[in-house]
Amino acid sequence: MAVSPGGDTKGLQLPDSQCDSGLDGELERQEPWALGLGLEPGTGAGAAPGPQCGASGEDSCDSAYASDLLETFSARCSLGSAGGQAPGPEAPFDPWAYLSEEGDTFLHLCIIHEAEALALAFIDQSPLEYLNWQNDLFQTPLHLAMYTRQTKIVRQLVLKGVDTELQDRNGNTALHLACQYSLEECVPVLTKPVTAKEHALFGFDTPSPLGPQNLERHNWQGLTCLHLAVLYRNDVMVDYMLSSGARVNTQESTSGRTALHLAVELGELGLVTRLLRAGGEVDAPMYNGCTPLHLAVGRLDAGIAVALCQAGANPLLPNVEEDTPLDLASNSGNVLDLCPFDDVRLLGQPVV
Repeated sequence: MAVSPGGDTKGLQLPDSQCDSGLDGELERQEPWALGLGLEPGTGAGAAPGPQCGASGEDSCDSAYASDLLETFSARCSLGSAGGQAPGPEAPFDPWAYLSEEGDTFLHLCIIHEAEALALAFIDQSPLEYLNWQNDLFQTPLHLAMYTRQTKIVRQLVLKGVDTELQDRNGNTALHLACQYSLEECVPVLTKPVTAKEHALFGFDTPSPLGPQNLERHNWQGLTCLHLAVLYRNDVMVDYMLSSGARVNTQESTSGRTALHLAVELGELGLVTRLLRAGGEVDAPMYNGCTPLHLAVGRLDAGIAVALCQAGANPLLPNVEEDTPLDLASNSGNVLDLCPFDDVRLLGQPVV
């Protein structure tokens, strides 16, 4: 069962394997809302009475309500126990012990099916080790809550102290997913410090905010969150990453491109300008020595080449093949368009 991040994802669609939890089997025949709990898919907290958790943790989950909800579930549940075996009459179902063939816990399934009230109640009653469990795709409940844009669940998991830097099978953290799939509404609840009201409601021992996330973590494609935001042309997430302290000159791991190189390759003048203003190194070399100007000239992108030159790019820097941007421009026949100079003089007189 594929789960789409929802909303406008600039034409992106998650592959079927991304959130497939094998729900065509036993569990799909006994989904949480089919157990008489008053929950419907997609209706979330509004489908069940009782206290709910606010989108930013403003309302605390009532422990008694959570216990009652889970007891009701256990009493009516006919799901299999761990490994898919049905419990006998002497062995009541334990939702914390359940594990599907795909490695999904009961909480994973609640999130996939958007049974928000049950998921929030379950989070409130679960130990941290359970909340950090990774399924066979190495997805935690937090990954799935991000995919499905369930901000209340994201915030509740964060407030419970889950590890926000756990990586899925592609090496993506929850923040990587936000940058790749334009999950802007999930970012504040994922990253903002704990508020005073949340401290009072959840009883934290210290007033310390959430620890800063590692914005320089690479996924298995060698990309940081900023790289992904640039690659998916997400101006909002680029600005967020930069304002949060992401290093603008961090290189991706495969060929040594910075975010500026990536923006040049995409032909995105707006992103190029944004990154230069944020301190992007205009002459940063890739592993092969190519600077952003090499890439712009090689693509005959005069607009970006001019912007880079105006920002101080050096057209005489050679790459490992001893080619300079000026050499590449000369070969194209558009030297002055691609590598403009404003200080060329002949017999003391300006030429350009």
